[in-house]
Amino acid sequence: MLKRILKYLSLLVAALALAWLVVYLAGWSIPAGFLRAGLTEELNQDLAPLRLTLEGPIRLTPTLTPTVSMSGIKVVRPNPKLPVITLGCLSIKVSLLSLLHGDLNLENVTISDLRVPLAPEPGRKQEAALHFSQVSGRLLISGEQARLENLVLRQEHSVLTGRMTLDTKPDPVKLVIHLQSPQVDLDSLSHVVALEDAGSSSEPERWRAIVATMDTAVERAIKMVQGELVLKTDHVRWRGENFGRGQLRITAKNRRLSIERLELEPPGGKIFLRNATWPVGKELGSSLEMEVRNFSYGFLTRETPTSPMRSRGVLSLRLSLTAQAPKVSGLLGKADGMFQVGVWPKDLKTASFDLWAANLLFALLDSLASKTGSHVNCAVGDFVMEKGLMTSKELIIDTSKVRVKGEAKLNFANRTISMNLQPRAKQPQFFNLETPIRISGTFEQASAGVSPGGLLGSVINFATSPVFAPLRRLFGDTLPEAGKDVCRSPQTWPPAAAASKDK
Repeated sequence: MLKRILKYLSLLVAALALAWLVVYLAGWSIPAGFLRAGLTEELNQDLAPLRLTLEGPIRLTPTLTPTVSMSGIKVVRPNPKLPVITLGCLSIKVSLLSLLHGDLNLENVTISDLRVPLAPEPGRKQEAALHFSQVSGRLLISGEQARLENLVLRQEHSVLTGRMTLDTKPDPVKLVIHLQSPQVDLDSLSHVVALEDAGSSSEPERWRAIVATMDTAVERAIKMVQGELVLKTDHVRWRGENFGRGQLRITAKNRRLSIERLELEPPGGKIFLRNATWPVGKELGSSLEMEVRNFSYGFLTRETPTSPMRSRGVLSLRLSLTAQAPKVSGLLGKADGMFQVGVWPKDLKTASFDLWAANLLFALLDSLASKTGSHVNCAVGDFVMEKGLMTSKELIIDTSKVRVKGEAKLNFANRTISMNLQPRAKQPQFFNLETPIRISGTFEQASAGVSPGGLLGSVINFATSPVFAPLRRLFGDTLPEAGKDVCRSPQTWPPAAAASKDK
């Protein structure tokens, strides 16, 4: 009897081995729904307290390194109100020999259409999510450490390669990601952070959702993660423009989250940023340093039916701020520091930017140029910031026929603006009406009008111009047409940080 059982078992093993060999040589895959319960149970034990569900078909390719593919995967958080992580399809190739050593060697893991919500909160209708069209690599799990080698992240025209290490033994966990790419297309990477359930949202609502997500993500990163993210590329492209080489290094250490270096090298210029955020009691402290030199801004403008051509010109700026506030979104309203900027338009058109301040500035420049029949040489501003209130030390707009000096206050705590501008003709003229301009309102909606008392002064100047205009000409009270006395150069203004400290 025993011999007969052993004979049948041998035949069964031989048949299974033969079937496995036939399927392997033919390259077939077979439905494997029978694996669903076992896979779900094992994965949920490893992912606890998260819960995984497999809603789509499961297929098995029997090879020397078996491959299991699954689709319609959802990873659910303990709170059912929170959004879920979704995977369009997951393919895993397993090395069976590694299991004998107690480790897990997934020779190839490929995920398509991966969406990971960022710092979700209960009841929030919208939230930002990381979205990659494809993620692949070799996953090695040994003890408390997981290593993802030969990592490839794909998103439209950008392909990032590198490695990732996750060590769950220390508290907080240690995460190290190193990525590189011959070319990074920021337009395609902009889709990596997508706003979920935002189809009918207005722009302010979308912005508030992103800011709320940023608050939570930064606070959790400080508490829960240590490590670094490094990204290097030879070419950065955005909206069809070349930014040259770029590098980014973000670190999290000792409860301090830092952008150690963000650097781009656009043709003829540079962009540099450094930032750090850390807990101070129940609040957050932050410091920000930014320098932009000789940057061609034209591609930042949006083409519209009324303005089909982009503006052209360059800008330079330097920013140095420190702040302390309960949340990241409130830091600017509490900030102290300085801001210096210069703009040198080459082809001024009615531009449309994604930033309200740029729209206000360029609308003003275009209005001055068209009303005075002149071209704009430059706009230069030097501001100091105290507790979220930015006040101008110097504000000059120079055109070929008129120079405008002004005073400005921008309150980032209540998001209001107040600006007084005094135009002056470069050449003294008879009956010239130099009316002061006042701009006031909120960041979202500001209006322009005549400064209080300015109209009376303009009328007096207008009436007395036949007397004083010849005297101004006689004594050389004129201004250079090109504005070289105030416009300086985008290569030297604003002064570099070291030069500014020496002054």
